Amino acid sequence: MTEFAYYNSEKLDFPLHESIKIVDDPKKVNETFMISNSKELKAKMYAPEIDFYIKNSKDPLPKKIQTVLTLYEIRGIMFDYATDFEMEKDIGKTLLIAGTKEQIESIEPLVKDGFELFFAESDAVKKIEGTIGELKVHLFRNGKTTVLPVDQMIWFDAKDFAFLQNGVYDPKKDGLEEVIKRVKSNIEHFTYKSAVSYNPDICQYKGREGDICGDCADICPTNAIIKIDEKKELSFSDVDCETCGGCVSVCPSGALDLKASPRGYIYEASTLLKGKIILVVPRVMRLDDLEVSLPEDVVPFVVGGRKFLHEAHFLTLFQHSGHQVVFYSDFFSKGTLSSLDMVNELGKRGYSLDMVLTAKDKSELQDRLDSVKKVENSRYSIDELSLKKREIFAARASYIVGDRDLGVYENKNEYVHYGKVVINEKNCTLCLSCVGACNVAALTAHPEDNSLRFNASICTDCGYCEIVCPEKDCLEVVRDRFEFKPESFKQVVLAKDELFKCVECGREFAPRKAVLKIAEQLTPVFNGDELKIRTLYCCETCKARLMLKAQIGDI
Repeated sequence: MTEFAYYNSEKLDFPLHESIKIVDDPKKVNETFMISNSKELKAKMYAPEIDFYIKNSKDPLPKKIQTVLTLYEIRGIMFDYATDFEMEKDIGKTLLIAGTKEQIESIEPLVKDGFELFFAESDAVKKIEGTIGELKVHLFRNGKTTVLPVDQMIWFDAKDFAFLQNGVYDPKKDGLEEVIKRVKSNIEHFTYKSAVSYNPDICQYKGREGDICGDCADICPTNAIIKIDEKKELSFSDVDCETCGGCVSVCPSGALDLKASPRGYIYEASTLLKGKIILVVPRVMRLDDLEVSLPEDVVPFVVGGRKFLHEAHFLTLFQHSGHQVVFYSDFFSKGTLSSLDMVNELGKRGYSLDMVLTAKDKSELQDRLDSVKKVENSRYSIDELSLKKREIFAARASYIVGDRDLGVYENKNEYVHYGKVVINEKNCTLCLSCVGACNVAALTAHPEDNSLRFNASICTDCGYCEIVCPEKDCLEVVRDRFEFKPESFKQVVLAKDELFKCVECGREFAPRKAVLKIAEQLTPVFNGDELKIRTLYCCETCKARLMLKAQIGDI
């Protein structure tokens, strides 16, 4: 398979790189390409940003030739990283039509052939479970509820909950002709994509007691992500996913990633744009007929969804570019806006400007492109492929802060949260329950000096450490507060203790305060038994030896 192909009915007035195959007549080409600028060619990926750039860029000719190749290469990286593979599902022919008698009679002849039809009044529908191909519709009729299994459903004047899963359509919302067309096409060839990857090991919901997280399910516009509270697990339905990526932007730890544009793609592709002005464009935005003037060095950068970008993404793009980043989209999710608030606040304090400029329409886009500034000493590279979301942010934000104190960021936005753990060292026994509870390694144990340490820059502010701490008045999480200063990006010692020496063998085996506290609590229980009391001050080996000696002595 040839990787890159270019076709346009209007011939270019400059040459393309030799690795790009120029097609004069797509009808004469049966070959399948990896990346193409035209839908008229068979290709794995269609890249409209290529013609958009060629048509609108003010780059001189040598730059334009190189940048066109770069755009193909970036799409090639997306092709390599993307795992949103297309899948198919067999859809049966049972169809429920819910509406008034007149509405049902108007549509029945149009869908009669090939379907097994069921009918119900609109008000009888009380609940819908499942998804396309396996819907379970709860109908309340004649004083009782029945559950009707169907493959698809046409519901006139549908209630909002109807659109939480795929397979339910409202002619009043989408148009009768479009609904019938979709219902019929589904039984012939229904496809969907697996959109989101999930790492349960750093999920702030899975296995946690209490209401710690669940933002991904709360923000999902469909039933693609559901919280199963009794198991503390997340349930994912690829069939119902709209591939918007909103869940990715609100995930505090980076447990979720967009398969169409994973973090690896953002990093690898943006390295090709070092020194360029990056114009971020979600692939759902139409570029075919967008006419704006692209100043020199502006390069469009296509991403998979419009809602998934977060603070780590933005810092990566900004520091590779060395300029303000322009983000063009007709919709900005709450998660992304929360991320932008923090990133741009850091930009104002570090460089006296916003790091990311947003534009919702053509007029705003042109204004942002014309006002983009180069940011001196802002370019910075790290190898982030093995890093998690918070670790990427920490490394990149640390470079901006440097050795300065840029003040406190009072985090008032809805979805991006950073916190600070405060320990009352007097009450801390170094039991390390908090370390076990922290699955992003913001809290860590250090046996080399018997200390508990904390890194604020990777703390998700979940508060789970506070819940599991067994000591009274010991650990507190200061919520939604981040200090832009060097200490916030380092491990700081919160508590430390000397090790207690076993009274039998002299070996150091546990924190002194922990041993003394346990001994204080259990000594009264042992009712003056000196041997048992002595075992409280022993290492595990000597404890076992003493207990065995006591048993043998009783025989």
